Amino acid sequence: MPSSKSADRTRTDVLLIFPPQTEARFFPYLSLPYLTGHLRRRGRRVHQADLNIAVLHELLRRPALLDDAVRAQDTGDDGTAVSDWYRRAVADVFAAHIGDLRAHVLRKEPVGELGADRAVRLAGLALELLVRDTFLVRTWENLGQLDDAARRVAARPPATSDVPLASLHRLLTGLLTGHRPRVVGLSVAFFSQLAPALLIAAWVRRLAPDTRICLGGQQVMLRHDSLARLPGVLESVDALCPTAGEEPLERWLDALDGTVPLTAVPGMTWLARSGAGSRTGPPVTLRFRDLGPPDFTGLPYRSYLNDALELAIVSCVGCYWGRCAFCSYGNRALPQGSYQQGTATQIADAVETVVRTTGTRYLSVADENTNLRLIHRAMHTVRERGVRIRFGVRSRLESALADREFCLELAAAGCAMISVGYEGTSQRLLDRMDRGVRAADYQRILDNLDAAGITVRFTVMGQVLDETPDEFEASLRFLVDNERHIGIDALELMVAEPGSRLVDSPEEYGLALDTADLLAGNPELSYLAGRVGHPLSVRGGPTRTEALDRLKRIFHTVRPGRTRASTSSHPAPDSPRGPGVAALRPRAWVRVMPTSADDRAADRVTLADLVRERFYALPRADVEQRDGLLTARTARGRRLLARLADAGAGTADPERPARPAPSARSSS
Repeated sequence: MPSSKSADRTRTDVLLIFPPQTEARFFPYLSLPYLTGHLRRRGRRVHQADLNIAVLHELLRRPALLDDAVRAQDTGDDGTAVSDWYRRAVADVFAAHIGDLRAHVLRKEPVGELGADRAVRLAGLALELLVRDTFLVRTWENLGQLDDAARRVAARPPATSDVPLASLHRLLTGLLTGHRPRVVGLSVAFFSQLAPALLIAAWVRRLAPDTRICLGGQQVMLRHDSLARLPGVLESVDALCPTAGEEPLERWLDALDGTVPLTAVPGMTWLARSGAGSRTGPPVTLRFRDLGPPDFTGLPYRSYLNDALELAIVSCVGCYWGRCAFCSYGNRALPQGSYQQGTATQIADAVETVVRTTGTRYLSVADENTNLRLIHRAMHTVRERGVRIRFGVRSRLESALADREFCLELAAAGCAMISVGYEGTSQRLLDRMDRGVRAADYQRILDNLDAAGITVRFTVMGQVLDETPDEFEASLRFLVDNERHIGIDALELMVAEPGSRLVDSPEEYGLALDTADLLAGNPELSYLAGRVGHPLSVRGGPTRTEALDRLKRIFHTVRPGRTRASTSSHPAPDSPRGPGVAALRPRAWVRVMPTSADDRAADRVTLADLVRERFYALPRADVEQRDGLLTARTARGRRLLARLADAGAGTADPERPARPAPSARSSS
């Protein structure tokens, strides 16, 4: 608890920061709300700031930033005329719809023609355009390169930085000035946040030299020893926290108050500048069952990049299965006592608190792998308390889901979605990875979940050890056979992350690892390379190129039926039929590419749907464009315009009559 001897009571005890740059913009990442809730219940003054979403909000409030960024990105090179035009067109559509974007993203108000889903997509595209080719979205060959770059950027005057970095520095300066924190804690969950986190730490050290700085989160847990040797970390950071941060931060504040010695603070690795007498503190004793619900106060939780308000909780620390060979997070839960699970009552309390304090109608249970029977009991308790909430979970395709009655009970408790990992249907490989599932159950499970009305979304893994061509074909066939009943969130190659069983015993899995400095991820498939680990090769298995080609086949072959509306490839129920569409007016976010950008446009009309990121080429022999209207010249042209209407790229113009069909020769 705070001491009466605490220094200046006008200062915030802890400023918790979630750094850019990551796709985790659907709801607040939970590390900050759980830390905040615990520390506030201990009487501490805490402010939490998600700078990952704050950069987007800054753009929505100051849309001219995107114009500045796009101008800086223009090359003037004729070979990139299409790219330059495209970026300017996106910026123009963004500016034209800024009122709708602010209304929906910031306040979750309904919008007009653009719609909620397109508003979310357009805001995300604008943000990616803002940060394009900047330090925030660089990928790295090794940690030394990352650290060197962060130190160079930190040494430059912020005013000379690119647009998003200058905005980030302005946001950070406002936080430090307004809260004057004693401690700044940076939660680094994703590898793509690591370089920005080191930059922010260096800025804090310069702007507020008496402030203590700590790095924590998943990346510190994975790369603790390597980070502790980086010059930039040693220059700016006082401590690394490779464990849950609630107790370490609480006790560190006690030490700063002078009520306990710094050496008694648990769970911290002290760096040279901290002044601690010992390098590593004692282990933590606080357990997950001792924690209360997350506290989202102070975060703009209604203004995340989602169609509707959505928040999350966790039910455990670690993974109750924990044995999957490729999962560094789950494998840390294998030692006795490492896995910590909440009680059904504790989870129900967290759900009820979040629902009643925020008004959310949907919760994600953001465990790496959820104990489904525990969640079922907790959500049943929630309903008995009169709280109705729909929720989603992450799970394996485990045997509990082969019980149809259990799936129906999950749905009755509010379960609307299950996200699962899919490594194929080869039982040989599933057993070798210790997945603890039976491929023979998969079809029954999908049928059960479909009957219960629970959406299933897959993350598909490639380069699954020494998968044979026949095993891959069988796995692909299963996806095709079930494509109407699943969604696919991601495709990714297997990564050998530090701390996983793959890295601890590579020979057991037929792997050869390069454990030197090089980093390997999924730059072709995942946002900013996704998970990052050691380069690997599989003895007797596919090369990386071959494995990547297999995933590309899945992408081009499987047509998921439960995707988001904005990416649906199926015609709308009321789409034009019969003779087709004689005239089509493109949507406001669909632009015709000028011939100055693409000299191939002489014999075609090229449309760009800037929200769906799709191009459509229409032969001028079949379609003409004039005064913002596309008019069919042939029967084929009418069919093409009908397909565009199906795709949501335009609306049929009922006032424009169809032209007489031309001769067969001209319409062929």
